[in-house]
Amino acid sequence: MEELKLSHPYWVRIIGWVFLPIMLGVSIWCLFLPVWYQKYEFLLFLSAAFLGGGCLYMTVHGLKTLPFMNAVITLSEKGISVKNGSKCNSVQWSSILKVRHVASAQILHLYDTQGNRFLSVTEQLKGFSILVGCLHDKSGLEL
Repeated sequence: MEELKLSHPYWVRIIGWVFLPIMLGVSIWCLFLPVWYQKYEFLLFLSAAFLGGGCLYMTVHGLKTLPFMNAVITLSEKGISVKNGSKCNSVQWSSILKVRHVASAQILHLYDTQGNRFLSVTEQLKGFSILVGCLHDKSGLEL
């Protein structure tokens, strides 16, 4: 297998850096609507929790991808290498302990044997299906 370089498209980077902080504010605003308007009705609390909580859940997972938004991910026979600016982190295929796919937010989190998250990417990553296939083939992990 030759080395494959994967990265997020520019439009995803721009939307991530601009839109996700706005969505964080909107979700917190939705959660506190009943308190701000001093309307303490059960249905209003329920709808605010449903709308704001769901949005907050997906936004928090999206915010976890921001440190890796500009990273170049290299897949090789040895493992995954994540180059983010001047920092480079390499993880062997056998050292990948867990893969967590958050389908509602379209986010994939990868964890090493120490339980540390070393990569979080969106499904819009160029070559996302190749990454998933390599994870399945090389490390034996399922999504």
